Amino acid sequence: MRASRAAVALSSILVLGGCRSTLDAAKKLPEPSPAVADLVDYRQGLTLLREGRVDEAIQQLGSARAAYPRSAEVANALGLAYLYRKDHRNATKLFAEALALDENLVEAKNNRGVAAMEAGRFEDAEKDFSEVLAGTRTSEHVKARFNLGLLRARQLRWADAERELTTVLADDPGYLNAARERGLARMKLEDFRGALEDFLLFLREDGNDPVANYNAALCLLTTDRRDLAVRYMERTVQAAPESDEARKARRFLGGEPGAAGRER
Repeated sequence: MRASRAAVALSSILVLGGCRSTLDAAKKLPEPSPAVADLVDYRQGLTLLREGRVDEAIQQLGSARAAYPRSAEVANALGLAYLYRKDHRNATKLFAEALALDENLVEAKNNRGVAAMEAGRFEDAEKDFSEVLAGTRTSEHVKARFNLGLLRARQLRWADAERELTTVLADDPGYLNAARERGLARMKLEDFRGALEDFLLFLREDGNDPVANYNAALCLLTTDRRDLAVRYMERTVQAAPESDEARKARRFLGGEPGAAGRER
């Protein structure tokens, strides 16, 4: 009964992964193929994008596109830059252009699905992800499956989201972002033990992730492991003090005897 009451309370404060997660399968930037490896603007644009200098990357990749308007890879990379800027309209247009130039550039179809999902066009997103999964198996398959899991979460289809993300981990146990997102889905399904296992698995790779730390703390609260939950709340604040998760963790710590003092 106590765990059930905790589940009701936690359902209102569960922190979802948000934009970072939906861009996950798109954020591994392509390596230049032999056809474009000598394009200086293209390579520099990818470097800038890896560094998070999105506006500069758009300028550089725009120059590459002007010089090589028939390159599908350049159009796809420029689309990624616009996706990072959250300009979904231009991103979608560029991914479509890339596919028109090279229908076999599967990553552009995956990326177009991400842009559609971010823009709230769920049917379009599902169509792209499903077409990738139905095609010849490539490295993009696991990304498409991960994105389909995120789409199910956006649709509040938590059991379906968990199933898709479990398939990702079965295909690629090292795809730990799928564990993080499966943990969020499991929390919605009130499987707090399974969710905690997922968050702890992810935190072995990225110990500073605020979403995983905060939600691990929430899972621990359902089993009365309050002292350990406090530690994860404190880690949330220390790792990402400006995040929404840290704000909620500080609110919790402020009401926890002794915890507020440790935070200060």
